[in-house]
Amino acid sequence: MDSAPVPAAASNLPMTGIIVPVREAETLVRARMLQVTPELLPQDRSLVAHITLLAPFHPESDVDDAIVEHLAGFFAEVTPFGFELTELCEFPRGITYLAPEPASTFRRLTAELHRQFPEFPPYGGEFDDIVPHLTVPLTPGETTDDLRTALGSMLPIHAFAREALLVHAEEGATHVIATFPFGTTAA
Repeated sequence: MDSAPVPAAASNLPMTGIIVPVREAETLVRARMLQVTPELLPQDRSLVAHITLLAPFHPESDVDDAIVEHLAGFFAEVTPFGFELTELCEFPRGITYLAPEPASTFRRLTAELHRQFPEFPPYGGEFDDIVPHLTVPLTPGETTDDLRTALGSMLPIHAFAREALLVHAEEGATHVIATFPFGTTAA
């Protein structure tokens, strides 16, 4: 969770994860990533602003049609939903992020994915709590208070979750493996 375009810290690369892209925050996050870690920007020009649902996940070499089909079925049952990025927060390790509201929807999706893939605890089991977040990196020399001021009247950011992505992240080769639209199952 240390940088925006990858599902976890760059030191844990390569990694595969399941994320919800957030188009509405893309300009903000991409501009900052260009200044901080441009080598982690996706080669396929996919979105970098995201909320991680489950990472790490199966290594890319282990992702087969059965896994992709299972995830497609899971997300086909998820109703697209709106949310807001309401405030800038900071984890104890200094990572800054925007908090989504309601966070409970993201928590439920993460918990259900973990139930279906118990061998992959959220964030590798490193944390007891699931804290949905959209990482916004600090630029060189910037403080959390500086970023809070810079965001000013931009918050809240109104967003809409319409799909999940299975992504593989590694330096210089981050890309989308599969896209899973929400709500494609007929009611």
